[in-house]
Amino acid sequence: MDLRKFCRKLPKIELHAHLNGSLTLPTLEKIYRITNTDNMGFEKFVQIIQAKGDLKESFKLFNVIYSLTVNPQAIYIATCDVIKDFMEDNVIYLELRSTPRHVPGHMTKTEYIDAMIQGVSASKRTCPNIIVKLLISVDRAQDYENAKENCNLAKSYAEKYPDLIIGVDLSGDPVKGNLYLDLLYEVRKAGLKVVIHCAEIPNRADTWDVLKFRPDRLGHGTCIHPNLGGTVATFDYLRKSQIPVELCLTSNIICETVSCYEDHQFKYLYESGHPISICTDDKGLYNTTLSKEFEIASTTFDLKKDDLINICKSSIECSFNSEKEKLKLLSILNDFGKKGKTLSKHP
Repeated sequence: MDLRKFCRKLPKIELHAHLNGSLTLPTLEKIYRITNTDNMGFEKFVQIIQAKGDLKESFKLFNVIYSLTVNPQAIYIATCDVIKDFMEDNVIYLELRSTPRHVPGHMTKTEYIDAMIQGVSASKRTCPNIIVKLLISVDRAQDYENAKENCNLAKSYAEKYPDLIIGVDLSGDPVKGNLYLDLLYEVRKAGLKVVIHCAEIPNRADTWDVLKFRPDRLGHGTCIHPNLGGTVATFDYLRKSQIPVELCLTSNIICETVSCYEDHQFKYLYESGHPISICTDDKGLYNTTLSKEFEIASTTFDLKKDDLINICKSSIECSFNSEKEKLKLLSILNDFGKKGKTLSKHP
């Protein structure tokens, strides 16, 4: 079995996927047909979102996508399609995150979350081979009252849907806003998991604050190692803390937070035996899949097929899943490993 086919067949775990950034062009066109009101042709829309750039430009592109996902119907379609896309890429467990938005005259934050929940519910019938959980995101560029509202919504929805709403993700443009650690402490006290995007750009004070908070997982963790703008002290602290890190290779390259795949923080964390997960971040925006990310990691860092299976097992351990569901996922991976006759060979 060649590497590409192997990565495609490998049962995979996705822990870092943003709803709006995961939308493919067919889904965007579907939503465009029901929500567009500015008379801009879809071809022009595609040209705009395909104009890739650095981290700053990527956040501008999100605003273009947000111009479409402005009502519950759009959010429902987006959720259903993203789950289907991941299942077709043989992802068996997905943690999907999104920032609920209030769009005056079109959608409240509760309607946004309800639409996502309805999408997950509907997908249980059409996509039975994937387990889906939701994280409510807080944009660090939001004002305090909006951030507090999102955290409170996460807590209240987790009470109603404890098997579905599992945590809060702090994300957004790392150049802007706040960490809102006081709000995240309250979220943690309520029993929810906390993920924080950390060190996407060099910011030692910010990075230390996040590490000392000890979230349940980190997003990216790019500028923690001294070779990538961090320090020996921050990397040692991360290693000793054993906080799992969600690694998004293509996203970091396109956003230019890492110069090339060979220099990606993956190598430092993997070589040190740190708990990691390979993720897509925004598969639609960056034209990738989780299978492609595994293939890139394998060819770049000389990983064998057994290594890729073990990374999936690490992802299961890092997931915010019940122990019963973790055992089920591990069983699927173990069965896959036993059936593979070329797993001990190099890809």
